[in-house]
Amino acid sequence: MAVDDELQMRDLLNLFLTKNGYQVILASNGEDAIELAEKENPQIILLDIKMPGIDGIEVCRRLRADRKTQSIPIIMISGLGDHKLEAIEAGVDDFINKPIDMLELSTRIKSIIRIRYLTNELERALAYISGTGRTDLLPVPGF
Repeated sequence: MAVDDELQMRDLLNLFLTKNGYQVILASNGEDAIELAEKENPQIILLDIKMPGIDGIEVCRRLRADRKTQSIPIIMISGLGDHKLEAIEAGVDDFINKPIDMLELSTRIKSIIRIRYLTNELERALAYISGTGRTDLLPVPGF
């Protein structure tokens, strides 16, 4: 999912992601982003910070607070580097400054999708192990 209030940026992200084989969901504001994230459960969200209404930082906070959307990876994209720490505190997984280096964006997307896939596999394995009642297979607390 790509979320940006600027049509040109949404078009650029849509074109780039589509060319790289991704199905793209677009949103132009924070309210739509939250609604679509809950409904579509995207693999990743590319989220602009500065938007009218609910800004990207607040969108991130709300998505992280909702059990249904809390594990969706979020890459914050912004020309406002001074908000980087605030974005990280809100729960973003990564941060890219505008203007976007498309090679960097592609690499970060692939990395985050790989991490999400591995996390999902681990969660499935732990659920399976938990169902067997074998405590010797569960991870050691703190790891």
